[in-house]
Amino acid sequence: MSPTDFAALAVYISPGLIAFLLALSLLVWLYVHSAAQLRNSRQQRLEELQDSLRIYGRLAGCLQTATQNGFNNSEKQYQNGLIHALQEAKAAPYLTPHLQEQVQASLRECDTFRRELLLKSLEREMNKLIEERRLVLLESHAPGWGTALWKLLRPAAGPLALAGIVWLVSRLVVELIASSHVDVSLPDTAQSASWLIGCAWMRFVSGLIALLYVYRLMTLRRQNDLDVTASHFPTSLLCMVIAAVALFQWIGPEASPYILAVQLVLFLIGFRLTRGRSRSDRPYVGHPGLIKADASQHQDLHAADKDKTADSSLAEEHIRS
Repeated sequence: MSPTDFAALAVYISPGLIAFLLALSLLVWLYVHSAAQLRNSRQQRLEELQDSLRIYGRLAGCLQTATQNGFNNSEKQYQNGLIHALQEAKAAPYLTPHLQEQVQASLRECDTFRRELLLKSLEREMNKLIEERRLVLLESHAPGWGTALWKLLRPAAGPLALAGIVWLVSRLVVELIASSHVDVSLPDTAQSASWLIGCAWMRFVSGLIALLYVYRLMTLRRQNDLDVTASHFPTSLLCMVIAAVALFQWIGPEASPYILAVQLVLFLIGFRLTRGRSRSDRPYVGHPGLIKADASQHQDLHAADKDKTADSSLAEEHIRS
């Protein structure tokens, strides 16, 4: 096409159509960008899981070797390797607070009982990470019917949020323009106009809060029982409730203050429901409950050693006879 043809075509294209095409192009670019970010995030998550498994596996191997050898042969070599592995475990991406406390306790005093206790905890955490890695690989390479559909819808959170913000701003502008045409010469009318303007702003803030929490709900990552963030269920439930409360704005502008107040109260409640356990709530090394559990396990191990000793002595007497 010649430049003359482009000029003639531009005459017939309205500015509204041009704006629509530009907005559509922006939404498509946001969708592609969000999909690429999610793919990179999934790959980074897989690398973090693999790094944690590699570090835990090295520490578990050192603990198992030290337990089997009892530090009788090459004691200094085993000790140096174990200390290095314990220090490296503190840099694991998925290190849990409970496991971190056990690592710190083992660095201070690493006897046979602590090594066996830490080894059991490591095996339990490694099983969780292995299951998490399996789910991530399954989601990436062989997703189910619902998972595949969610992978298509999840990158649309960014474009939908942008479209929602544009709609909220346009509705606010329309309501403010309508309020500005009210005759303010009368006292009652002026008070009513001020009330409508305040309700319009409160509806805008309430809708914006609901939109942000819908975006949060769509981008919230499932943790699969890993102790790295707050629990997934309370966070998802609060996001849905805060977003659903905003739907009552259709009752009328008079309900805007109450709906915004309910959303703010739910927001403050979220700090209580979604926070992790405090340090005082978690059992620490030296905690009475943990000491009792350790003592009972130690007694069981001591009883097992006694049984093994008795069995070996009976076997020796049988051989002598």
